[in-house]
Amino acid sequence: MAQLSEAEINEAATAIRRGMEVYVHREHGRMLVADDPERNVRADPEVFEAVMQDVSVDPDAYIHIERMPTADAIQVMKDFTDRVRNQELWQALTYALKRPRPFQTFKGELAKFPKNYEKWRGYRQTRYQQYVQKCLTEQ
Repeated sequence: MAQLSEAEINEAATAIRRGMEVYVHREHGRMLVADDPERNVRADPEVFEAVMQDVSVDPDAYIHIERMPTADAIQVMKDFTDRVRNQELWQALTYALKRPRPFQTFKGELAKFPKNYEKWRGYRQTRYQQYVQKCLTEQ
């Protein structure tokens, strides 16, 4: 199996986080990324169709890195919350995770704390990179 560079893993992690489709060729590591126009109105349907056509020619040649399951994504938010030392932020994030729309609420609470928001973005990206690496090694 071909190995992805650190930059490619970072790119794949960002694409997965944004809900895009990511396929990695098993032999040479070529990565195909496309945004599904049914989920994102700004997605280019031609690009999506071209990627899906490439993959459909030989689907066994590609590893499909699926979106992180919701439960796992929420666990990432909980793990970050456990690392927070600011009591006010910790309480706000803990409460946000118990409310409806935890992703949106969590982000809204973090936006009130810009320094911690940047820490969150770095932490989240690292965890998504680990997820991508795990998906690749399991295949």
